[in-house]
Amino acid sequence: MQHTQRLILGFLFIFLISCQNEEDKNKSLEYSVKWNSETLTCIAETGFYPRMNRIKDNSLMVVYENGKGDVALKRSLDEGSTWSEPTIIYESFEYSDKDQSSKINITNPEFIQLSNGDLLLACNLRPAKEGVYPFSIALKRSTDNGVTWGEEQVIYEASTYFRDGCWEPSFLALPDGTLHVYFANEYPYTESDEQEISMLSSNDNGMTWDSDATTVSFRKGHRDGMPTAVIDGEDIVVSIEDNVAGMFHPYIVCSNLKDSWSTAVTDTSDKRHNALSNPLPSKVYAGAPYIIKTDIGVYLLSYQTTYNRTTNWELSTMEVVVSNTTSNFKNPSRPFNVPLGKEAKWNALTDLGKGEVAALSSTNFQSDKIGIWIIKGEILKN
Repeated sequence: MQHTQRLILGFLFIFLISCQNEEDKNKSLEYSVKWNSETLTCIAETGFYPRMNRIKDNSLMVVYENGKGDVALKRSLDEGSTWSEPTIIYESFEYSDKDQSSKINITNPEFIQLSNGDLLLACNLRPAKEGVYPFSIALKRSTDNGVTWGEEQVIYEASTYFRDGCWEPSFLALPDGTLHVYFANEYPYTESDEQEISMLSSNDNGMTWDSDATTVSFRKGHRDGMPTAVIDGEDIVVSIEDNVAGMFHPYIVCSNLKDSWSTAVTDTSDKRHNALSNPLPSKVYAGAPYIIKTDIGVYLLSYQTTYNRTTNWELSTMEVVVSNTTSNFKNPSRPFNVPLGKEAKWNALTDLGKGEVAALSSTNFQSDKIGIWIIKGEILKN
């Protein structure tokens, strides 16, 4: 009997130790970001919608809207401490059709460097006057590391009216070399205010594209928006803004790589979930999400939010959450100290390597002008 009791106690001890080890393991997978105020730098005194990547020559490159209708580029050779003078790489233009004309603004820039070294820039063409020129997704290519850029290539056209436009393109390179462009799209829903996430695919480094867009996600009666994508093992994971709660909140939709988006992610799909471990109150705005995967396997997600601020979404600030998976994002931090009457919007994140990341924002937190700012942070294991 005593021997049996000893065995039972021994197994119980092993079980408790195992549970404790599992609990310690789970605790070790908690991450946060510590932002370094000493790295705070103004990239451009005026600008909007910054996007940054490290390119193959190891420099950092930023593209952004310059506030005049053009897309500008700046480069840093010292890890973001100083930046070159801006170069206009996609200039706004005038379009005329019979007796109508409009300025076409170049917005929402995003870029990627391909395995062959080419840089591709995707933008949203937005006519200043409706009914003249289609809201479109267009590309430009550089074969010399961003020094010069070729002619535009329009890969998708929506309506000539704002209410049925297309918006916010972003890239994803798949392991087999396939290239995706994701974007928000109102054009399939000209009789309603609905919007979906659409995708175009290329198998030749972006030289040619699908003639028809694939529906990635759609929630009936609502507006899926602002997609960015990462690869998570055998899945494609896209962060979107979803207004099912009334206000936009960050959500995740996903699909297997082998048959990517063969079925659209609808409102009832198990491939759609709130990105946050602790979802924000329904009346809080938290839109414009941006997801990245770092080289240490940790995922970061940013969004712009009114949480604990005013109810005016225009005065949102940037918030960043962290996870070791593509769900249950937690431990929110705010890279920029933004007063309630200021803003930090249209944000982005960049992995700098070895646990270091950068947050970029168009913000007026230290000025009367909205400019492009960067701050670096360190991913900490809690």
